Amino acid sequence: MPHRDGSRSRSVDANASAEHLRPLPTKLTLPQEIVSAIANLIITRSWKPGDKIPSEKELAASFGVGRSSIREAIRSLVILGVIEARPGDGSYIRSGTSELLSGAFEWGLMLGEHNLTDLVAIRNLLEEECAGQAAAIGDPALASSLLDLIDEMRAATDQPQTFMQLDNRFHELIAETTGNALFFSLSRTIQRLVGVWYAQTYQIEQTKSATIDEHLAIARAIEAGSPTKARKAMKDHIRQASERLKNVL
Repeated sequence: MPHRDGSRSRSVDANASAEHLRPLPTKLTLPQEIVSAIANLIITRSWKPGDKIPSEKELAASFGVGRSSIREAIRSLVILGVIEARPGDGSYIRSGTSELLSGAFEWGLMLGEHNLTDLVAIRNLLEEECAGQAAAIGDPALASSLLDLIDEMRAATDQPQTFMQLDNRFHELIAETTGNALFFSLSRTIQRLVGVWYAQTYQIEQTKSATIDEHLAIARAIEAGSPTKARKAMKDHIRQASERLKNVL
């Protein structure tokens, strides 16, 4: 089928997919094994950028799982930017996914307490440093933008996707302000991994109000130009956010 840009979509090679598209050993309640199998298809180039993947119904039959598990797995891959969902057309493998689908990526998708501990350690190193540097820079425009984002979060507490996107933008903006392109890139990657797990904690009572309060402490510390307070506020936020996720693990 030709697209607006004149290109033609192609479906994945069913024969090349057969090794990975097979019934899973157990009926899954979470989609991690499905995501891992899809990741393997992309890493091995059985599924290539631009390929249209099988329908939800076809994937459910191939893996021997319910369609809800397939739906959640695809949602996670869309959040991570690996798959593009085109309403009325289907889902496609996005370009630039090979590098993302590394061992670290697959590690990040395997939800577990050990992985969470490792992610918290990395987030502390990166995001505390970003918060400290942002506070030291002392840009009033940054503090204003962060406070505006918090106001938007307050108005979106009943909109999970919007709330998550605003949360991600808050952290990415702090990293972007440092002027370090690698900090910004790593922050975006971490926020995508966090996004996969976010739905697990969103329904916990007080999550949204606590998240807003913790973000406000970070913003105020940056506004005050205090690297020490900004680092502490960020560390406290990451610790408390990880505790909320541990509660559902």
